[in-house]
Amino acid sequence: MKEVQRRALILAVAVVAIVVTATAGYIYIGSLSPAKPMVTLIRIPLGSSTEPTGFSVQDFQANFVNGTYAFPINVAVTIGVNNSIEWVNDDTVGHTATALVAPAGALKFNSGLISEGKSFSVTLNVPGVYKYTCAWHNWLAGKITVNSP
Repeated sequence: MKEVQRRALILAVAVVAIVVTATAGYIYIGSLSPAKPMVTLIRIPLGSSTEPTGFSVQDFQANFVNGTYAFPINVAVTIGVNNSIEWVNDDTVGHTATALVAPAGALKFNSGLISEGKSFSVTLNVPGVYKYTCAWHNWLAGKITVNSP
């Protein structure tokens, strides 16, 4: 009887050791996996096609690109290199996400028309500042800062 108990104890210790080793190995290997890129969501709100009080297209055209644009930027986000931005149109009118400013070496993105309920995403892999607007509704403007790794 004592021999059976001793063998059962050895078997139990071996099973526990195997489970602990397998779990630790899984956690260790999982931590070595490359990080998945993050996606930052920007929602285009319902009714945003209505021009707000105080907006001046002349001021926008003259000052948005050079940084002295006085009208508030709607969205400012900061992401890392190789992360994505996704715009989702919750409005009943089509919009665009059109980059007017991009860092040297980066392409300027242009979504084309994002219809109601549709989305557009872009992955940014050059660090720096991107400024974008809706081509049809310039008061919908934003700034994306991409940080170096």
